Amino acid sequence: MYLLGHLGIGLGIAWLASTRTNRKIDYRLILLGAILPDLVDKPLGYVLGLESRLWGHTLLFLATVLGLSAIPPVRALFAVGIGIATHHLLDTMWDQPYVALWPALGAAFPSDGVNLWNILEVLWNDPVVLGAELVGAMLLVAFARAQGIRSWSTLVGFLRNGQAPVATESA
Repeated sequence: MYLLGHLGIGLGIAWLASTRTNRKIDYRLILLGAILPDLVDKPLGYVLGLESRLWGHTLLFLATVLGLSAIPPVRALFAVGIGIATHHLLDTMWDQPYVALWPALGAAFPSDGVNLWNILEVLWNDPVVLGAELVGAMLLVAFARAQGIRSWSTLVGFLRNGQAPVATESA
């Protein structure tokens, strides 16, 4: 999964779940969580010569963020944790239990290294990854339209306060 897939599908899952609650959701935090494992792991993997799924892709990382969200001043971290959970789900982390369950299995992270060419090649050649990117892009557009984010100023407003403007019906 790549950027648009993680952002769009992660946001779409949270958006769907938000229809079941009256709580205000800071969608910026969902979006941050949806890409946070890659923001942590890809640069570290490159610098350390390890693969691109490291600490940010572990259940320990997710549990730490969700655990910290129980502390009242940082309760908003719960939304970040939801985003991280969608990232793990979309990356099918159960296929890499040595990463997901680190350090419980005692295995070290593989030293495959991050290879930009391989990342682009997978995007181009893997129909599942390409399809997820397209679905993610469509969900981002659908969210923006449904929430009334139809101009640069409403996008900036959303990025400033985390809430989409109230959607209005056009006559």
